[in-house]
Amino acid sequence: MQTANRTFVALLAVITTILVGWVLHVGASILQPLVIAFLLASMLQPVIVRLARLKIPPTIAVVFLVALIGLGLAQGGLMLQSSIEDFFTNSGAETLVEGVREQLVKSSIPEGVQNLIVGSLEKADLQGVAGELIGGGVGFAKGLLLIMIYMSFIFAEQKIFRRKILAIAGDRQAEASQMLENMARGIQRYLSVKTVVSLLTGSLCYVVLISLDVPYALLFGLLTFMLNFIPTFGSIIAGFFPTITALGSGAPWSTALIVMGAYLAINLTLGSYIEPKILGRELNLSPLVVVVSVVVWAGLWGVVGAFLAVPLTSAIQIMLLSSDRTRPVAILLSIGPGEKS
Repeated sequence: MQTANRTFVALLAVITTILVGWVLHVGASILQPLVIAFLLASMLQPVIVRLARLKIPPTIAVVFLVALIGLGLAQGGLMLQSSIEDFFTNSGAETLVEGVREQLVKSSIPEGVQNLIVGSLEKADLQGVAGELIGGGVGFAKGLLLIMIYMSFIFAEQKIFRRKILAIAGDRQAEASQMLENMARGIQRYLSVKTVVSLLTGSLCYVVLISLDVPYALLFGLLTFMLNFIPTFGSIIAGFFPTITALGSGAPWSTALIVMGAYLAINLTLGSYIEPKILGRELNLSPLVVVVSVVVWAGLWGVVGAFLAVPLTSAIQIMLLSSDRTRPVAILLSIGPGEKS
């Protein structure tokens, strides 16, 4: 009987997971801005607390921060969109591919490999991707406005929301309170460290590209900063574009190889060594789980899901850890218990 109950519970968990995934996928346009607003609000909460200590009214502090974040994101989005439009207007995807083809012909790379590289670039339809990015300005503006509205209400109701969660928890209020604190602290710590590391990564890559006279260094610096929020895959994609551009612009192979090597060295140093040292065990997710979570969330929510994969998975892991029944799953997702001395 006990075995049958366990089988039923496991089957029910699988069905529930599939249904939740379906709801997340179908409701992406509604849920994405809400989740982004929650993450931004969580990251900015310590700032609100510090402003309150300076005797600044909470309402004024919230309005100021929301407006500042909104203007910053809008300015960054417009700058990125303008840079992409300028890049493809002046260079053009076809010109870029043709430049790469000419460089490959001059090299000693086997013809089969040359055709594979050029064919992959042509199938990627870079011009089509650029058109979608350039034409996505209206959608970005709508999403940004929605995020700002959500953030305002989240800040306004955060104390009420916490009381609701504690009321639902009943006699487990202490555990629920600890879970909320762990979740908020983990998200704040991760996003803060990731933002600083990404900014440093983008700046260093920009300096390298400028020193090598690679065209559109500012654009690639911005892309590097943004894509660095996507674990593993982001740094690979970020290094691909400037390397191909260096080749397509007529620069020697040595320049392209230096660009590739610089991106690899910067990302390995900052992303694989310094960042984990700063975060420590705060982000208690195994490397395999991080990679899989990026793939899963990207499948559910596209590019936005890839950006949000780590904080969302970390929040889920903390929630699973708060219950005895789901704690084994949380441990499987984690780095693992520390070594016993």
